[in-house]
Amino acid sequence: MSHAADDRHDDIPDEPTGGVTPTGDTSRTPLRLALLSLLVIAVTAGAWVGISLSDEQPEVEPLMALPQPIVDEEWMQESISRHKDRIADEPVVAAPEETEDEPEELNAELNGEEEEETTTSEPAPAAGCGDYSGNRQIACNLLPQHGFSTGEMSCLDQLWEHESGWNEHASNPSSGAYGIPQALPGDKMASAGSDWQTNPATQISWGLGYISDRYGSPCGAWGYFQSNGWY
Repeated sequence: MSHAADDRHDDIPDEPTGGVTPTGDTSRTPLRLALLSLLVIAVTAGAWVGISLSDEQPEVEPLMALPQPIVDEEWMQESISRHKDRIADEPVVAAPEETEDEPEELNAELNGEEEEETTTSEPAPAAGCGDYSGNRQIACNLLPQHGFSTGEMSCLDQLWEHESGWNEHASNPSSGAYGIPQALPGDKMASAGSDWQTNPATQISWGLGYISDRYGSPCGAWGYFQSNGWY
C-alpha cells in the first residue's frame, strides 16, 4: 500500500520555490509589456499631436465692417434751405417735342436738301409783275386794286419815270410837287395815309386814285403827259 501511494505522488510535479505559482509561459511577459508600453506611448503621442494641432489652428478674424458715411443732417437741412429759393426760381426747360416729320427733315438734311424759306414781308408779284422790282413792283401789284390790269404798268412806268424817277423823296423846289406821283401840294397824299412823306406804297396808292379819277387809266395819263409835258 505504501508503495502504491508513493507511485501516485511521483507523477505530481514539484512545486516551485518561492511560493509563486506559474500561470503560463513566463518567457512572453517582457514582450507583452514592451508592446503595451509602445501602445501607451503611441496613444499619448497622438493625443498630444491632436491637442497641438487644435491649438495651432489660425484664428479667423472677423471681416472689418465697411465705414458708414457720416451724414450731418443739420448741415444738409441748412444747405437745402439755403438753395431752396434759387432752385425754385430756375426755369424748367421742357424737352423738345418729337414730331413725326423729324425723320423726313433729317433725310432732307442728309441729302443736302434745304427747305425754302418763305417771307411775308413783301407780297408775291402779281401776274405780269415779275420783271419789276422795288417801287415799280409795288405799283404793279397795286394796279388790280384800283381796277387796272397789270398791262397798264408799261405806261405807268414811263409816266412816273419822267415825273420823279420813282423816288419817294423827290421834291420839285419850284412848284412844291412831292413824291413818286409828284402830288401838288405834297400833303394831298395824306388822304391815303399819314406816312405819305416816306412810304412809297401810300404815295403810289394815292397816285393811282388820282389817275383813275382824272384820266381813267395810266395809259390815258401817259398819253396826256406826252402831249402837254405834265399830267
